[in-house]
Amino acid sequence: MFETRVYRSPESRLGGTDTPREEGQQRAQEFETYKTRSVRIYRLVSAWHLISAIVALFLLTNSIRGYFLVYRLVATEEVRQRMIRHAAALEHQLLQNPLTGGSSVKSLVEADGNAVWIELRGPDGKVLEHAGEVSRRLFSENDEQTHLRNHEPLFTLAATSAGDTVVEVFPIYATLTPANSPGSPTLAQPSRLAVSMLEIAMPLSGVDRSIFWPIRLDLFINCSSALVLLVTVIVSGLGFRFYAYDKGLEEQLEIAREVQSKLLPSLTEKYVGVQLATEYTPARQVGGDFYDVFLVKDDRIALVMGDVAGKGVPAALLMGVIHGAVRSSLWAESAVSHELASQRLNRLLCECASEAGYATMFWCYYDYSTHSLSYVNAGHCPPLLMRKNGGEVEISRLDAGGPVIGILPQARYEQTRLEVCSGDVIVVYSDGLVEAANSRGEEYGEIRLRELLTTATEKSVDDIRRAILTALAAFSGDTELQDDRTFVVVRFR
Repeated sequence: MFETRVYRSPESRLGGTDTPREEGQQRAQEFETYKTRSVRIYRLVSAWHLISAIVALFLLTNSIRGYFLVYRLVATEEVRQRMIRHAAALEHQLLQNPLTGGSSVKSLVEADGNAVWIELRGPDGKVLEHAGEVSRRLFSENDEQTHLRNHEPLFTLAATSAGDTVVEVFPIYATLTPANSPGSPTLAQPSRLAVSMLEIAMPLSGVDRSIFWPIRLDLFINCSSALVLLVTVIVSGLGFRFYAYDKGLEEQLEIAREVQSKLLPSLTEKYVGVQLATEYTPARQVGGDFYDVFLVKDDRIALVMGDVAGKGVPAALLMGVIHGAVRSSLWAESAVSHELASQRLNRLLCECASEAGYATMFWCYYDYSTHSLSYVNAGHCPPLLMRKNGGEVEISRLDAGGPVIGILPQARYEQTRLEVCSGDVIVVYSDGLVEAANSRGEEYGEIRLRELLTTATEKSVDDIRRAILTALAAFSGDTELQDDRTFVVVRFR
C-alpha cells in the first residue's frame, strides 16, 4: 500500500508523457516566446510614456507661453485705452485753445507720470510739442496717412528705458494759429482747424496688475495639471520598469519552482516494506526545505530531509547542491560510508557556501532484509519514532549524528542503527512544522506534536498527515506561513 501528497507544479500534475528533454525544449520555447512578447510590450509602453511626457512638457510650456501672450495683449489693450483717453482730453483742450507752440502736452505728461514721451506733430509732420524722453520715429508719414485714411489704429511695442512700451499715433483735430512770416508786419492771423498727429508712449509696467488674477489663476491650474501629468508619467514609467523587472524575476522564479518540484520524489513506485505520506508547502515560490525517497539498493530505501538556512532563491540553490551530492554519493553502502559522506558534504558546504549557507539534514536508509534503520542526524529537528509497547505508545527522538553541515569543517558524524518493527511509524519534519505560530506569536512546538501522534498511531499514514495539517490549521488560524512546512510520515511493514 502506498499513499502520498506531494507539492507539484500544474504541468507535472497533468501527468504528461513527454520526455524530460522534450519538456525542457518546450519550456525553453515558451520562455523565449514570453520574453519576446514582454520586450515588445515593454517597448510599446515605454514609447507611450515618452509621448505622454512630451505632451506634458508641451502643455507646461504652452501654458506659460500662453500666459505671457495674454498678459501682453491685455496689458497692451489696457495701456491703449488710457492713451485714447489722454488723446481725447488733449484734443478737447486744443479745440478750445488754439495751439501756438506752448506747452499743451507737458501738462499731459505731468498729469500721467507713466508716459515715456508725448509728441505732437503738425499736418506737415513737423514737431510742434514734445515732452518726456527723446523719441525715435517709429512710423513714417506714409504709414500715418494710410492708417488715417483707413481709420485704423497705428501702434506698436517698442523697447525703451522703461521696458516694453506701447507707442501709438492718434490723429486729433487742433485749432492752429500760424506764426507770422519773418519781416512781415504783425497782423492777427485767422485760426484754422487741422489734423495733427499725437504720438504717445506708455510702458506696460504701469498697468494695474490686479486685472491679471484671472489669467494667473488659469496659469496656476494649467501648470499644476501639466506638472501632475508629467510626474504621473515619470512615476508610472519607473513603476513599469520595476514591474517588468519583477515580472522577469517572477518568470524565472516560476522556472526555478518547477525545477525544484522535479527534484522532489515522484513516488510513483511502491517501496517494499514501507508506506509513506508527504507534505511540502514552501513559504515562497521556491523554498529551502527538501526531501527525497529513492532506492539505493534492491533492498534498501533511502529517506533524506534537509532544511537550508534562509528562504527563497539562495536557499533553493544550496538545496540543489545538497540534493545532487546526496544522490551521487554511495553513502548507503555501510556505516563508514555514511559517516564519511556526511563529512565530505559538510566540507563542501563550508568551502562553497557563504557564511549563512548552512543546512540541517536527516538522512537514513531502511534495510528491509534486516528490518533496521540506519541514520545520521546533522543538527536537524529530531524525527519522532512511534511504536507500541503493550497498550502504550512510546515516542523516541532520533537525534544522534553530529552538528549542522556547512559551519565546522572538521566536524565528525556518527551513524546510529536501530531495529524497527511492523507498525512502527516515523514522522520526519522540518522546523516549519513545530515553529508554526498563531496570532499571539506562540509556537506549535514538539510537545503538541507528540500529543497528537500518541493518539494517531493506529491511523493510516495519510490520515496522520491530515490530522497534523488539521491541528496546525486550528492552532495557527489565518496567520501567514513564515517558513517552509515539510514532513514525511513513514510506516514500516
